[in-house]
Amino acid sequence: MTPADLVARGEALHAELGREYYLTGAGLKADPAFQTIYHRHQDLVSDEALDTARASGQPALIEWVADLRVGRLVAGCEEEQLRWEQSAVVEVAGRRIPYLRAAIEVQNSPERAFRIALDQARAEAGRDGLAAVRHRRFALEREAVSAIGGNGDYVAAVARLSGIDLDALGRDADAFLRDTDALYREALERLVRRRLGVPVGDLMRSDGAWLFRADRFDAAFPPERLVPTASGQMGEMGLDATQEGRVRLDTVEREGKQSRAFCVPVRVPDEVYVVLRPHGGHGDYRTFWHELGHAMHYGAVDRDRPFHERWLGDNSVTEAFAMLWDHLTMDAGWLGRYSGLREGGRAGVRELVFELAVAELYLLRRYAAKLGYELELHRGDYDVPDLGDRYAARLTAATRFRFPEADALIDVDPGFYAARYLRAWQLEAALAGILTGRFDDDWYRNPRAGAFVHDLMRRGQAAPADRVALEVSSRALSFAPVVERLTAVLA
Repeated sequence: MTPADLVARGEALHAELGREYYLTGAGLKADPAFQTIYHRHQDLVSDEALDTARASGQPALIEWVADLRVGRLVAGCEEEQLRWEQSAVVEVAGRRIPYLRAAIEVQNSPERAFRIALDQARAEAGRDGLAAVRHRRFALEREAVSAIGGNGDYVAAVARLSGIDLDALGRDADAFLRDTDALYREALERLVRRRLGVPVGDLMRSDGAWLFRADRFDAAFPPERLVPTASGQMGEMGLDATQEGRVRLDTVEREGKQSRAFCVPVRVPDEVYVVLRPHGGHGDYRTFWHELGHAMHYGAVDRDRPFHERWLGDNSVTEAFAMLWDHLTMDAGWLGRYSGLREGGRAGVRELVFELAVAELYLLRRYAAKLGYELELHRGDYDVPDLGDRYAARLTAATRFRFPEADALIDVDPGFYAARYLRAWQLEAALAGILTGRFDDDWYRNPRAGAFVHDLMRRGQAAPADRVALEVSSRALSFAPVVERLTAVLA
């Protein structure tokens, strides 16, 4: 197999997998066929393919073939999980609620007892229906990656293949938790007093879904204005939100659609999908802007760039672009210009910005704790009896919301993706600082800023997040600018 063969086959495989993931995730197809697709491309998971990738000298190709090997091994688990999620139902208070709608119902219910009962039922259903599947999936992944990365150490193997020092990032995440603890505690207490009126020590995870829902501001974020607002704002930057039709938007309610929004590239840069199942209010706007950020990144990549720069590389970069766009919806100036809050005066904007900043710090602390938990999880035994206790203890301590033990294997993203998110937060803060410094606070409507961002997006993921940060800011990736921005709003 030549490098050209490897790349051509890879493009074909990703197109098939991407389309299958879109159709099943969007609720347009009930029976996924990932295993069949991998079988048609089984030469890509061969030793010859791995040797070809290694001979290319491109780390991204080596990591990619390793990921394909994992993908083929766990395809059955992925199919089993999707089928279960689409058919599962939970029963609470005499209601039968589809599993995939449970998170939406929790977020939108003002009745605390119902929220707690539904979230607990959702977690227990996931544990009973999915935990064994997830256990099997992680065991297969650990074995395959450890074999390729060497020495039988899964964490070290992922670090070697990805180029990310997971232990160092874990230490930085722990330091971030310590450094922001007082800021978070004080801001959370203020918001909880205002919105919930229960002691912070009694908070359940389902309370967070309602607390950060900001439902009082729903009228300022009408669903029918979601896509037009995005198109208008991007247009002011000289950007096309659909990248001349290459980005396709699926934002309608549909039974069987995943509750978690996603972006999936089928052909980079020519066919990219954004899928959103509406929850309501500001959350839909932020989520849509996030997935649109991914899509605009994929749709902007130069067509003549090599496969590993268009498709592969450090996903911290595309996550950073997604966060760059979604963080706009937390900005006071942006809200005053593009949302219905411009009619309600500055007080409403200030109130929402504060709530969104608390939610942002909650999410950051949650992912910092997730990374620490996953480092421990993947170095240990998935069958230890206190696994749920360990998960709940870490997440609860970081967020002050009591997390259900039943989610110990459900709330884990494969391949240490939590690390990509944390690095993306760091890179996004660096990019936002540069954009504000060069193009002022309202860079989001400046065509020169649009050209600057587009030039960065055209490169795909030719460079990892740490190199991009050094190029644009001359500073290493760090949580410092993240903390600085949050402190300015919350302190």
